Amino acid sequence: MMTRIARGLVGAALVTALAMTVGCGGGDEGGGGSTETPDAPTTTTEPEQGGTLGKTFPGKGGGGQAAPVHVPTTKVGETTGGKVTVHNASPEPMNFDAPQTDTDNPDMGDGAADLGTCDGTLAPGDECEMNLQFTPYQAGTYSGTLSFVTSQGETVTVPFSGEAVSDTPTESETSEPTPTSEPTETETPTETPEETSTELSTP
Repeated sequence: MMTRIARGLVGAALVTALAMTVGCGGGDEGGGGSTETPDAPTTTTEPEQGGTLGKTFPGKGGGGQAAPVHVPTTKVGETTGGKVTVHNASPEPMNFDAPQTDTDNPDMGDGAADLGTCDGTLAPGDECEMNLQFTPYQAGTYSGTLSFVTSQGETVTVPFSGEAVSDTPTESETSEPTPTSEPTETETPTETPEETSTELSTP
């Protein structure tokens, strides 16, 4: 009888130890989840025009791919854009060829880019900024890519997207004066009862 009780106590101790181990493991997983949180603010919903749109790390590997950037919303025919930060993640200095833009739907607008402050040699660990601009031809969403080649032979591609809006609010303002003409029509029925009262006085 005593051995069965002793075995039961040992079993309870093992269950408690396992529960504490799972609790510690959950804490580690929570820490791993917190590393994903800083990735979310990198893609800003609506950046300021002329501000920093995103960042890329040539020399780090991974085929030169960069996180997509969002171009600030603008009206049709107006140029918008911002800066793309380039961080030299390699142990060697690098130079860059002139960046190129390619729009997925050329009917939506025209993109342009230049070296900006990246026109010289970028030392390891240093940063520079390239300029990205887009002029929409019609309202709607658009997308494309900014690409450039480093002196180490790596092609870096930065996807971009944005939205263009038309001047529709101005047209709605012109439709407001129309309801003011309605009160003048309500004045005419008030004159008709006066004529009926004069007919009653004749007999």
